[in-house]
Amino acid sequence: STQSTGRFNQKYQPLLNNTNLRKMNCTQDLKRLPEDDELNAKRLKDDASHPSDENVIINQTDEYKWPNKKRYALMMGFCGDAYRGMALNPGVRTIEEELIKALSTSKLIKPGNAADIKKLSFQRASRTDKGVSAARQIVSCNLHMPTDSVATLKSLNAALPDDIIVYDIIKTTKSFDSHKFASSRVYEYLCPSFAMAPTLGETWSGYKMPNTVLENVRSFLQSFVGTKNYFNYTSSKTSSDPSCFRYIRSITVSEPFDMHEVEWIKISLHGDSFIYHQIRKIVGMTIASMRNVTPKDHLEKSFGKERCDVPLAPGIGLVLDEVKVDRYNKKFGGDGNHIPLLWEPYEDLVKNFKRDNIYNVIYEKEKKTSSMFIWIQTLKKHTFYTGDVLPAHLCTSKAPTIPDTSNSTDGVDSAEISESTPSIDATDITNKTEITDAADKTADKTEITETTETNLDDGS
Repeated sequence: STQSTGRFNQKYQPLLNNTNLRKMNCTQDLKRLPEDDELNAKRLKDDASHPSDENVIINQTDEYKWPNKKRYALMMGFCGDAYRGMALNPGVRTIEEELIKALSTSKLIKPGNAADIKKLSFQRASRTDKGVSAARQIVSCNLHMPTDSVATLKSLNAALPDDIIVYDIIKTTKSFDSHKFASSRVYEYLCPSFAMAPTLGETWSGYKMPNTVLENVRSFLQSFVGTKNYFNYTSSKTSSDPSCFRYIRSITVSEPFDMHEVEWIKISLHGDSFIYHQIRKIVGMTIASMRNVTPKDHLEKSFGKERCDVPLAPGIGLVLDEVKVDRYNKKFGGDGNHIPLLWEPYEDLVKNFKRDNIYNVIYEKEKKTSSMFIWIQTLKKHTFYTGDVLPAHLCTSKAPTIPDTSNSTDGVDSAEISESTPSIDATDITNKTEITDAADKTADKTEITETTETNLDDGS
């Protein structure tokens, strides 16, 4: 739309113009027929309207000369808040649906191929689920790329919604598959720091994480580094399923930072791949442990063969930060015919897009729905529960106001939770957690139903 195009041009077009975009080896630019051949004269006779013969010139539509179809990588990002995941899913809005429409509008794919992406050999590096965003995602597909790649990139971004951006379009080998060549993935989880507090003795909005708590969080998360059996960190799998064994290369936790009157920490997880719900359950286990509501041996048991209760943290803070294709870059990036798929040339674009379209959405949504605060109260519903999550005397004086969000579409339906009560009291917490549990279970069932790929989790 004109409005969407204007907002994009104002925010990101200057950066795109300054980005060192490469010219791809494409076919020659669009060719037009000579002017004399564009018009075909034809004599018509209409006795009813014209008693005498007249010469009528009829203009025939110019035939679009499609460049040869070649293999490309789309280096892209998006905010998943308004979408039901990335993969095409008939009947619901997805990232790929918007991307395919924009590719068709920009004449990078033929109209007939838009309805059947198999003809494009379309593949995403990582599948992201409902509400999950991606800062650096890679899609591989066959495109009809004109010679003027910079103008084409501008046209494509103008056709996309503001919450989806393509940083670049890069020619690849014929066999490039973004999923198969994805060597590893980096995920982020933005978490309000109060979630890790041993109690809510401090006010919800004014909590500041002590350095001792931060170091405890960092130390605990190192327990997940290496190869582990994540049977208890997913669903619908047995403990002997080989796909449950996943390798995490590293986990880091940022220093606390303030945003929208709340202190946050950023947990970064770098792994080869992640199984369904793995990251959110890692965060859930960490929160439960930091709040001293799990037995001391619960973490060790969670890696065992017996089914163990592991809480699923809210999905609101989950972001696919980066897809790495190291194997492809090592094999083809320096062959003289192809360039490596690196993110460094787009760091300014990525930084601005993450800030404006991903992080700010997460901050605002958490402030609006209080999803983490409400979820914390559900810990007492778990079988591992060993103590008070929130002392009753703190409920009325320390809990935040939950606004009426009647149009909310996230997993926790705040409209049902808040009703007309401006704040939480001890009685309300019990009722709200029951509603939240039901909402979370419903959301999880929906996500499982929508899953179209096996062994792919929170996006990988």
